[in-house]
Amino acid sequence: MNRTEPLVELILDRLAADRVPDDTAEVVLAALSGEADLDAALAGEPTALELRGTAADEPRARIWLSSVTVAGFRGVGPERTLAIEPGPGLTVVVGRNGSGKSSFAEAVELALTGDSARWADRNSVWRTGWRNLHAGDQCRIAVELRVDGDATPTRVVRSWPAGAELGAAEVSVTSAHGSHTDLTELGLARPLELYRPFLSAAELGRLTAGTQSQLFDAISAILGLEAITDADGRLLAAARPIDAAINEVRAQRAGLAAILAEVPDDRARRAAVLLVTRPDLAALAAIVDEPDEPTAHKAVLLCRRLVTMQLPDADEVTRLAGHLREAAVDARRHDGGRSRASLRSAELLRLAIEHHDDVGDGQCPVCTTGRLDGDWWATAAASLGELRDRTLAAQAAAARLTALLQRAHHLIDDLDVPDGTAAGVPVDELHAATAALRLAPGGPEDLADHLTARYPAVLAAAPAVQAYAKDLLRRRDTGWQAVAGDLRAWIAAAKALPERERALARVKAARAWLRATGAQLRNQRVAPFAEHSQRMWAQLRQESNVELGAMTLQGANTRRQVAIPVSVDGADNGTALGVMSQGEMHALGLAAFLPRGCAPESPFRFIVVDDPVQSMDPAKVDGLARLLAELAEQRQVVVFTHDTRLPDALGRLALGAARIIEVTRAKRSVVTLRPGSVPVARYLDDAYAPRA
Repeated sequence: MNRTEPLVELILDRLAADRVPDDTAEVVLAALSGEADLDAALAGEPTALELRGTAADEPRARIWLSSVTVAGFRGVGPERTLAIEPGPGLTVVVGRNGSGKSSFAEAVELALTGDSARWADRNSVWRTGWRNLHAGDQCRIAVELRVDGDATPTRVVRSWPAGAELGAAEVSVTSAHGSHTDLTELGLARPLELYRPFLSAAELGRLTAGTQSQLFDAISAILGLEAITDADGRLLAAARPIDAAINEVRAQRAGLAAILAEVPDDRARRAAVLLVTRPDLAALAAIVDEPDEPTAHKAVLLCRRLVTMQLPDADEVTRLAGHLREAAVDARRHDGGRSRASLRSAELLRLAIEHHDDVGDGQCPVCTTGRLDGDWWATAAASLGELRDRTLAAQAAAARLTALLQRAHHLIDDLDVPDGTAAGVPVDELHAATAALRLAPGGPEDLADHLTARYPAVLAAAPAVQAYAKDLLRRRDTGWQAVAGDLRAWIAAAKALPERERALARVKAARAWLRATGAQLRNQRVAPFAEHSQRMWAQLRQESNVELGAMTLQGANTRRQVAIPVSVDGADNGTALGVMSQGEMHALGLAAFLPRGCAPESPFRFIVVDDPVQSMDPAKVDGLARLLAELAEQRQVVVFTHDTRLPDALGRLALGAARIIEVTRAKRSVVTLRPGSVPVARYLDDAYAPRA
């Protein structure tokens, strides 16, 4: 399976292949489309299903690192520039601890992303020490990138005036296309987040010693399955209120039965018996509807109706108003697609295309001046398709708006507020609020505003009226009428249970299928990375007796993890980290990171690795040298290290023309960059180098 294949097409193919029932498939697609469509699908209403594809972006030009300039930052005082040949190759920057070499590595990451992974877990004191002590007033870092096909380099500069905080940098971005506010305008912010072409020793440690979720997130982000994760979140959010409503109805049954059993009324006793077993809702409703003792008392009759009054809750009305506003905006946006001019244009184009199909190339039969040929046909067919799409979209938007307007008017017209008055019954405020609500305007947006402005007054007036009515009936009817209202409300809620249970079952089925399918797609897409990691581990492990299996991504939410099966001397040992030495764990971190940084979809052809030779024995250093040299055949690999064993291994193993740059730091943070020398000279230089 191609990792760049559009996700929506994959989901549609999987739904068809798995023969997923239509009602479940509809919920899956609605969840992928958005919250509004999911609500509509569960309510049995029309959905727009504006599915967004997740195909890969257009192919990007390759980007290489050309230079990094540092001044007054971290260990570098006066300005220094590390120039790197933009293209495949291996550059190793060597310097003792404290030489300032890592300042260049940090500058690359900070300039491009605005932060540094090396600082993430440091305390505030460490994070504030980023200005150089000897030349901190002129603090500036700059990275120059070369983009294939562009003669002008892309430059990213961050500079800090004296006294400015780290987050208050002045940022300048220029490219062959002009000046930009940031890298987002060049389409590079998201790729930097996904593929991160830099790795520090601190980050390397977190990938292996940190939480499993960090490695899971780093890998899963580049698989292009965010839409499935978002849809799963929408399904989970949709299931919660439905599940809560179902549980509430079930929980109320026992309490209501106990209350009914205490009421000295034959109707209450019979209803209580029915509630103990699986309730017969029709029989319960018949009991509630049994006539009371004949009465002509207006107050009693009105209060009986008030007790059974049920009003939509505020959230339902607010959602309806919001949907109305959205639908009105959408209908206006698509209105041009329904215009007579658009329809006539579409019909003319259709007839002209049919004419051309019948008689071939020739003059336009209408104006006799234009020519109908193959080029005209292609343009006309595209225009006709666009007009048809616009018309269909307009019709869908208009249908949705009409349905929502009908819902709103039905809500207002069918509001369960009893008419009439009776002495002592305080219904004036409720009637006034209801009358004001029923003076509904015609326009959808005005109607939405009217609902949100007027309906709260109805809800605010209802509780006091119902409380009065219940009290009056309780005093008159020895409690039956009061509890009958509660029973009637429970029956109405229980009647909605089958529909809610079906909706919950649809959500659960959709979520189960989507999660299972997401896990399959995730591990299919992670397979190339897992294979790459295994190949890299085979080079790095050298004399290690630990063998890695294919990594997989498992779990979700708080239980997400990366499973890396291992075997020791051929025996299965479960997961990797418990049996590895520190050097093996760092090698594992490299094997996990480098496939991400080397993903074919990444526009960045450079990889910056700071201090990878952590606790590695000589054999693993040789393996690292071979791995870096192999990567450098296709990538620009820049490695910063204090350990001279790496450049020595590159020379000893004759692994190609690696460029060695030595970094030394003199008093007052004066840093010198020079071509690499032979090991003996380097050791003598380090021995005599002044300590800052």
